[in-house]
Amino acid sequence: MESTQDKQIAQTKPGRLAASAALATLNEDYYRDLANAKEEGRPVVWITSMAPIEMVYAFDGIPFLPENYAALCSSRKVAAEFCQAGEARGYSQDLCSYALCTFGSIFENRGPFGDEAPRAPDILLATEGACATHPKWWEAMQRHYDCPLFIVDAVYTVDGETLPAHHKEYFAAQLRELASFMEEHTKRKFDMDRLREVVALSDRASELWDEIDDLRKAIPTPISQIDVFTCLFALVTLKGTKEPVAFYEQLRDEVKERVDNGIGFVPNERFRLIWDLFPIYHNMRLLNYFAEFGAAFVTDFYGNAFSGRLDASDPFGSLAERYLSFFMRSAQWGKAELYRKRVREYHVDGIVFHSNRCCRCFTAEQPDIGNILREELGLPGLMFEANMVDPRGYDDAQVKGRIESFIEMLEARKYPKEAGIK
Repeated sequence: MESTQDKQIAQTKPGRLAASAALATLNEDYYRDLANAKEEGRPVVWITSMAPIEMVYAFDGIPFLPENYAALCSSRKVAAEFCQAGEARGYSQDLCSYALCTFGSIFENRGPFGDEAPRAPDILLATEGACATHPKWWEAMQRHYDCPLFIVDAVYTVDGETLPAHHKEYFAAQLRELASFMEEHTKRKFDMDRLREVVALSDRASELWDEIDDLRKAIPTPISQIDVFTCLFALVTLKGTKEPVAFYEQLRDEVKERVDNGIGFVPNERFRLIWDLFPIYHNMRLLNYFAEFGAAFVTDFYGNAFSGRLDASDPFGSLAERYLSFFMRSAQWGKAELYRKRVREYHVDGIVFHSNRCCRCFTAEQPDIGNILREELGLPGLMFEANMVDPRGYDDAQVKGRIESFIEMLEARKYPKEAGIK
């Protein structure tokens, strides 16, 4: 049996975090609840990322995010065959691979573990606030499953600070309409007190996530980018429940303990980097390749897209403001300004752009952001192409070669004497 002292020693070792092990339990519990939902009379709601998931939990529903599911398929090395199955039914290889992989799984009726495809939805919930693909993707699934669909319209804004009041009011009005829609199709009465409880839990989970993110400023940085991406599961899928709060309290405490003891993910940290944007789910270990050269990712904005403070005293209004204000809805100059602040606060040496082939709506502006940061701050950048889910066409040797060249450039800039530069 592991002693208390052994646990304390494990928590202060460099590398992956001990709290990450608790994530397996959260995953298992969630997928068990999803599998048993219909037998327990709980509605299964297929929902897009950046849609108000709190509304699902307010009706005791089980949200299912196909984006998360496609990421799981990719990590389990079955995404390529599912994407091919989607293409065989007429969907383009240029389509978002989250969608393409999910369609393939549905058509093949297979899951990432050799099981069946996910449980069919009772309700489909989407928003136009994050991605232009979502509404059409969800309309296609409505035709396939023949179930009710609600799409929350969202006006695009430059940033949260200039959010017009009428945009917020319009979104909040749709959430009230969504409450009536959920009442009709779940046969459950809407309870404002229950929504306030869910919103308060969501706010607390986001607050804890932001605390963890702030701790990454420490030198050396205490947590790996892989841990950040994998631990996002609770914030993305379970936000509004008690489980993420308990999990992130544990994670926050362990990360803080590392900071207090000067323990970093990379023991001999030499370079501090920003990662932009999507993870590469079929090759997450690429992030650790940077660590072999003493490079650590100390911040990213992908994770921040899923946090956001809420006010339980104004559930609809604060949900509207939160879902209209996340950074991915900003124009490139707004994102560049956010990165400028991060470069200074997190003591950043360079930025790495994953130019995601299947998501040009968010990656098309990466060159502009890179140019702004280079011209104004002298920040070097690396950009390479991949697909977040589909491994076809990915050349690991080529990407690693570019990483090595980038590291050499950072070495020459930051440690010129060691690099033999006078």
